Amino acid sequence: MNNKKLMSTALMLIMMTSVLAGCTGGNADDDVETSLVDLQPASTNDCPDGGILIHIGIDTNENGNLDTTEREETHAVCNGADGERGIRGLTGASGEDGTNGANGDSGLPGEKGEKGEPGETGSTGPVGATGASGADGTPGADGEDLTHCLAGDGASIDYAIIEYCDDTTTILEDRGSYTWSLVGSFHSAPIGCDMGDDECEGYAEVPAYDVSSQRAFVVNAVDSSVDIIDMSTPSLPTLHHRLVISNGEPNSVAVSSNGLVGVAVAVEPKQNNGLAMFFDTDGTLVGSVTAGALPDMITFTNDGTKALVANEGEPNDDYDIDPVGSVTVIDVSDTASLTTIQVGFTAFNSQMATLEANGVRIFGPGATVAQDLEPEYIAVSGDDSTATIVMQENNAVATLDLSTNVITGIHALGFKDYSTLSLDLSDRDGGVNFQSWDNVKGMYQPDAMTSFVASDGITYYVSANEGDARDYDGYSEEERADDLNLDSTAFPNGVSDADLGRLKTTTADDCGDTDGDGDIDFICSYGARSFSIWKYDSNGDFIQVWDSGDDIEHLMAVNNQWLNSYTGSRNDDKGSEPEGVITGEFAGRTLAFVALERSGGVMIYDITDPATPFFVQYVYMHDHVSPEAMAFVSGADSPNGAPMLIVANEVSGTVAVLQPLI
Repeated sequence: MNNKKLMSTALMLIMMTSVLAGCTGGNADDDVETSLVDLQPASTNDCPDGGILIHIGIDTNENGNLDTTEREETHAVCNGADGERGIRGLTGASGEDGTNGANGDSGLPGEKGEKGEPGETGSTGPVGATGASGADGTPGADGEDLTHCLAGDGASIDYAIIEYCDDTTTILEDRGSYTWSLVGSFHSAPIGCDMGDDECEGYAEVPAYDVSSQRAFVVNAVDSSVDIIDMSTPSLPTLHHRLVISNGEPNSVAVSSNGLVGVAVAVEPKQNNGLAMFFDTDGTLVGSVTAGALPDMITFTNDGTKALVANEGEPNDDYDIDPVGSVTVIDVSDTASLTTIQVGFTAFNSQMATLEANGVRIFGPGATVAQDLEPEYIAVSGDDSTATIVMQENNAVATLDLSTNVITGIHALGFKDYSTLSLDLSDRDGGVNFQSWDNVKGMYQPDAMTSFVASDGITYYVSANEGDARDYDGYSEEERADDLNLDSTAFPNGVSDADLGRLKTTTADDCGDTDGDGDIDFICSYGARSFSIWKYDSNGDFIQVWDSGDDIEHLMAVNNQWLNSYTGSRNDDKGSEPEGVITGEFAGRTLAFVALERSGGVMIYDITDPATPFFVQYVYMHDHVSPEAMAFVSGADSPNGAPMLIVANEVSGTVAVLQPLI
């Protein structure tokens, strides 16, 4: 890097340090200066082979745009060697000015630490009163214990099945003495924003956490930013800094074990290649590389040496431009010299017939296998040897060998048979009416997936089986069940709106036509209304170990308050829509946290034994609507010694903090 660039970078960092030192925290509408990252297409003079110019500066006039006069530094990310050399220069500048940045951070957590103690006391008090009101004397005493302290990882804790209903707590089965409760929250959305307005959606979508800085990083899609939130006092999260990415849309954020913050950024149009951008925990750009079309999720390997980006590659609305889906593998062991490999599915184009016969959904108009597969989520094995890639619309996963960067297999997830379960599949039956359904099946179609290593040393994968359909102006697969040509033997009485008539199903690939005679022998619905546990068997096949069955539907129906305006309004679609999932260790046990997008809460299961999980608790979070994704923080990494669950709620634009209380 030449002297001019060094001086420019130093000036930028000095200015950023000045801004950060002046931040006092607070909500998103407080007077907080922002740094802006402005993305522009590079000219051929800057990048002969094409690329993106990254302009960095401070929004001095607070107009939300990075004006030309406000640009402090410009870097080119080119499709070639020039872009790599620019990134190396920026990293050097960050190292020179590191001392001033650290001084600014230390002031912020200090101020908020004093406010945290009364905040925790206030939130836990009401829970104790509820416990005391229990019908049985013994459970009432346990309820009092819940109010007094946070449960740390070293506590001797068993488990309780707990029913949450509004502001009351009822112990259904006494199996211990703790409950996870809401202890703090942060509003990314402006104060006064109506949670029912579409304009208010998207202020909080994906969270990540850094142990050293005690900060959460939350994708704010509305402001095209990543909100950096001070979590040193869990009961009082405050805004440290808002990192704005102009002309690009952050979709996902992750933090490596080394404190590197990765952001998946889509550009317009979304069918073009996007970016994977990397920052330090102060929000200073470290490096950036080109990813595939529509980077939708980013994660790191456990050792922090690689970043993986799921590039969904969705078509445009007319469905006449359909990019390939892919995975970008980035070596981040040396941030001064980031290297990438784009892993695609073109090798499977000739295997379309075999994949379809095995149950993989490939149905986009005129699409090849590589175009049709849409990577949405990635879960890494415990030993960093493989990554499992979720392709929701395709109802399948792919296996990526991380030593060779080669896709070794594509596995269909199959169907869930509703004839052996008890579900309510109608929104026009006047209430909650559970029954079994012959010739009706659900495609698993997970959204999020995570992994954990059980006591047997095997990596297991946990999926949130939300379901999703392709619905574009140029092509839509959605259809109501009563519009299908149903087989008269399978459905002798047809279907009506009071039962299956309004259930959303698919017309793609004649799903459900088992005998090829042109009518539907079983109805294919979206999602499995559950979460599942999977593993690879000795043959390398991806097999299901356990599924929650109809648990979620029945637990939501226990009390109408658990499902927002629960009258069965989502029964014809995908029910509660399990959206996000994360696992965490607590008191020697492994817990799965499942976010229910439509029910507005988080389910907690003990999955220590992957073959026999059991329900622990449902946490209904008032005023926190549509949990999208979560981050788990162990007690050892938590600021106050108690495990912490950070929940980003898309519709309410809020970040909720849950901790166990005893």
